[in-house]
Amino acid sequence: MAHGGKMLELCFGVADMARTTFTVSPMDQVLGGLAGAGHSCVSGSIRRDRWWRRVRPLVPLEAAPLLDLINASPAGIPDFLCTEGGPGLRSLGDELDAMLATPDVRIRADLDFYGDQPGLPPIVRQLREEGARALRPVAEAARAVFRSCLAPDWSDIQRRLGADIARRSRTAADTGTGTMLADLQPRAHWHGDDVLRLPTAWDAHWELGGRGAELRPNLFLHTLTGQSDKGRAAVLMYPGCSGPQPAAAPDTDGLALLLGPSRARAVRAVGQGPCTTAALATRLSLSPATASAHATALRAAGIIATQREGRQVRHELTPLGHDLLLHNPARP
Repeated sequence: MAHGGKMLELCFGVADMARTTFTVSPMDQVLGGLAGAGHSCVSGSIRRDRWWRRVRPLVPLEAAPLLDLINASPAGIPDFLCTEGGPGLRSLGDELDAMLATPDVRIRADLDFYGDQPGLPPIVRQLREEGARALRPVAEAARAVFRSCLAPDWSDIQRRLGADIARRSRTAADTGTGTMLADLQPRAHWHGDDVLRLPTAWDAHWELGGRGAELRPNLFLHTLTGQSDKGRAAVLMYPGCSGPQPAAAPDTDGLALLLGPSRARAVRAVGQGPCTTAALATRLSLSPATASAHATALRAAGIIATQREGRQVRHELTPLGHDLLLHNPARP
């Protein structure tokens, strides 16, 4: 995943438009969080800087191999750290299993951009010499960082990235996939009917070849980055939650002002993940009848959707519900 130019050109065909998907990657959040200011894709990211100041004392010693590998060069990071996956939400375990299965020949090829520059960390030499065997401490580092620094906030991160995807999916449905793609980066634009030009920190021209693109929102990025390998969809990691976020007074819960405290709590409870009425009642410490009344009101307002599953119903947030939580985060 290289940085270092001015414009990325993506050549889309009809099949590429149809095969463009969204993915939430836990590993991407680890990489974006650990990348230092030397990487242009996070340089200037206020969200990343604030997060790093908060979690830096929590970073475990086991993180060293991954920290060193990510920040060994401002030119980028090895592509094998960004594994291929399907659309939707992925698990960190699945991503790390895929990384550990990387062939030795690819590992060494992905390290070529480091060259022989002086001062490279030991992990680069170990990976060159040992291949996949040396990836074990890198995988354990990612697990340790996620557990210590991201897991406590993961449900909120998922919600924020999910709201970003929902907003962009609505744009694609309302005005077309092309409009949505051009909104991934400021000053992005279409050149002709099939070439999307994205201002980035490097120059490249990618022929997507009918494989499409995998769009992966990242909480910590300031500008778009990505990678393209033959035989798989191009990966574009873009700044998630990049829409306008109205400021609110620190001691004000805008959602409670809008809906009332009880209904606001119910929205946040559903935001923890799809749930039955009984599960919603448990989350809120209320009777099932009261939880059902809240669900009925929120469904009527278009904030949640309800589907029947056998003898039960399942509630989940609508795009409107996601947007309300995105712009009204829970107060400590």
